[in-house]
Amino acid sequence: YDREGEPSQLAAVDIFVSTVDPLKEPPLVTANTVLSILAVDYPVDKVSCYVSDDGAAMLTFEALSETSEFARKWVPFCKKYNIEPRAPEWYFAQKIDYLKDKVQTSFVKDRRAMK
Repeated sequence: YDREGEPSQLAAVDIFVSTVDPLKEPPLVTANTVLSILAVDYPVDKVSCYVSDDGAAMLTFEALSETSEFARKWVPFCKKYNIEPRAPEWYFAQKIDYLKDKVQTSFVKDRRAMK
């Protein structure tokens, strides 16, 4: 969708994630949502993700702080190996042979580092 050597013609996208109560909306679900947004196959300078926690829950804040640290590893991993789905909870829950079609030895090492 982009031409090599030319600026991206894709529109910028803003994505908003809202949460209020960590008991009704578990922070793990919010974290997986944010990680899948950040790892989307779209130019990074064209995607913005905003999180609104109207309940101001410390649990959600701490979970998203950890999420931001994990994103530094997860997002490049997803893009490097074209990982699907891009939410780690759902990716690691799949009951498939993750080595199928992934013959790079670096993939096995990098995948273990993600767990």
